[in-house]
Amino acid sequence: MTLRVLLRLGALLFCCGWPAVAAAQPGCETSLLPAGAAVAFQDDLNFADLEPAIDQSLRLLDKLPANREYRLCNEAYTVAWLKDSLREFQQIASQAPNNEALRQALAERFTICRAGSREKPGKILLTGYFEPLAEGSLTPHGAYRYPLYQRPADLAEREGTSGKEWGRYANGEFVPYWSRAEIENEKRLAGRELVYLADPLAPFILQVQGSGKVRLPDGSIRRVQFAGKNGRPYRSIGKVLIEEGALRRAEVDLPRIVRYLGKVPATERDRILHTNESYVFFRWGDNSDAGPRGCFGVPLTAGRSLALDQNCFPPGALGWLHSRKPRVNAAGEIVGWEPFSRFVLNHDRGSAIVGTGRADLFWGAGPYAQTAAGAAKHPAELVFLIKKKGLSGPAKIR
Repeated sequence: MTLRVLLRLGALLFCCGWPAVAAAQPGCETSLLPAGAAVAFQDDLNFADLEPAIDQSLRLLDKLPANREYRLCNEAYTVAWLKDSLREFQQIASQAPNNEALRQALAERFTICRAGSREKPGKILLTGYFEPLAEGSLTPHGAYRYPLYQRPADLAEREGTSGKEWGRYANGEFVPYWSRAEIENEKRLAGRELVYLADPLAPFILQVQGSGKVRLPDGSIRRVQFAGKNGRPYRSIGKVLIEEGALRRAEVDLPRIVRYLGKVPATERDRILHTNESYVFFRWGDNSDAGPRGCFGVPLTAGRSLALDQNCFPPGALGWLHSRKPRVNAAGEIVGWEPFSRFVLNHDRGSAIVGTGRADLFWGAGPYAQTAAGAAKHPAELVFLIKKKGLSGPAKIR
């Protein structure tokens, strides 16, 4: 998300599903990296945090049949091969004495293909998301009066022609659930409050990110996770503010939207928010997790986990990302930009992430993560790595 103006949905297993993509899906083409084209495979992070991220990929692949096939780099690979590919990479990365040795071993042992859109071959648009922290209370009092709602008892799911549909049954007919305005103005979910927040915009921010943390009055912090949505159509708040002349297109990111909504009267704020009928429900998450859980049910790794179109890429797939990240001063203000490159893994999805030309990077939690996610909307290079077929014996590290 730029800090996404577009709503990120995902964090539970049922929201992502396990698509089998052995057959090429429309809009999911990736081109093979041209022979001889060099990829640096440099990594600006500590390799120590790459190991647990790969372990999360192996964990989610363990949930799948070993012979299920997924498509990558114009070929079909089994889940067993995907796992073997990750383990081979782990071995190479742990033994390579330097980056050049790593690059050579990967070129010899792995097929490398580049993601991109038809309009911009070899390039993707990279956005970002983070885990926000909100102030809240388990009971309403004082400033704590803006609820996050649990999944309603009458929320229903069914498989539609274009995937999972959310709604409710009224007189035997499946219809969309109550809209954002109906939920908030008519108190349709009274009694289903999970927690009460102190900031009227905090529920909106948590819904944009899909998960987050809540600090309670006693100082304890609890994680909240996506638990469902109302099935209503999503409308970008950013687009509404552009259309109404409140913000220029170049200004639209979540921090500016939040600042604008914080300055207008409450009735105007709610009017704007209610133009987006879509609504997200939450549950308590697991505080012992290293990060919020992505759509496959495994914790996300800050700086390593990507949200991708799960109809196009295998779950847990290994990639390498090259783009830009902000430099900030002591006040948290962006003072410049610098390139970054790192290995990443397919751990999540977002409703706005469609096709092979889009990716969303999870930046983690804290002020820098919020700034980086909010500013991220850049062209990027994303290549995928998969162990070559027909190889035998261990990799030779020189």
